[in-house]
Amino acid sequence: MLNLCRDCILKKDWEIVKPHILNVHKQVRALVDLPSKPPKAENNEIKLKCSFCLNECALSENALSYCGLRSIERNQSGELPIPSKRKGYIHGYLDPIPTNCCNTWFCNGEYNTYSYAAFLYGCSFNCLFCQNASHKQISKRYLVDVESLADRIYNNKIITCICYFGGTPEVQLPFTINLANRILEKIKEEEHPRKFRVCWEWNGSGNKILVDKCMQIAVNSGGNIKFDLKSFNERLNLALCGVSNSRTLENFKHLADNYFGSRRESMPEMSACTLLVPGYVNHEEVEQIAKFISEISDKIPYSLLVFHPDYQMKDLPITSRKHAYKCLDAAKKYLVNVNLGNKFLLGFS
Repeated sequence: MLNLCRDCILKKDWEIVKPHILNVHKQVRALVDLPSKPPKAENNEIKLKCSFCLNECALSENALSYCGLRSIERNQSGELPIPSKRKGYIHGYLDPIPTNCCNTWFCNGEYNTYSYAAFLYGCSFNCLFCQNASHKQISKRYLVDVESLADRIYNNKIITCICYFGGTPEVQLPFTINLANRILEKIKEEEHPRKFRVCWEWNGSGNKILVDKCMQIAVNSGGNIKFDLKSFNERLNLALCGVSNSRTLENFKHLADNYFGSRRESMPEMSACTLLVPGYVNHEEVEQIAKFISEISDKIPYSLLVFHPDYQMKDLPITSRKHAYKCLDAAKKYLVNVNLGNKFLLGFS
């Protein structure tokens, strides 16, 4: 899809490579009618500003946000209301514990109960290998209000946690925070409050203040926040995901420095995972990520995921066994809690 190898991306003249990368992402986003880059209207033309993620879109009258969730024109016409603290675009379903979550290998969730899997629409990245590309299919039918959803989740006593994923939750963080707080407030009023964990899985590009609020909820509820560390090198992240990973690494360090290992011992407050994209995310990339994590704490759980071809990178093979275990060895040089996920796919590689 990219028609560029890892070495070309990292070592060639960036002024030559970058236009090609931007053009690839422009073509991909045109397929789903999304802007090729975060809109930045001039001051006198700005009708709406958003600071929920690193893209910080500034919208003029007819512009659409990078995530596809915000547009003045659509909002005024009533076609697609803007998500808010009270309303969000979400598809939820019950997932039996243990789930297929990337954190299953260390999660201590209660067996024979359920997680409410909260799939959020919209994303701040444009990953060419996206494993959940349906988040781009934003429709008014997925718009729900926080009170009715909070009641539904609270009243179902077999639900013991909620996990936000997507897409990525960053583009709807106020809604996820409000929903989590409403559920926890209802549980707190019970005579014998039950356990209810709140977890986020994200690319880490969120507003630092909002991200901190999420972390406090996760810590206090016994939940976890998992970062998808797509890459370490910014150039590679731009090539694979369309935007910078600088905010991701900043937020990871901030939360780990301030929260990891300081509140509890049984359930880690944070974790990370990396998808082993053949030809791009190799053992060198994994080693750089693992070293970055270890400089904060070598006890932060880190999971490597076997890649399967999806979305715009169907031309790539499944991660090979050799590739996977070479990356696993690289990560173990720095971290004590490393896991290889999706191992069943190795049988098809």
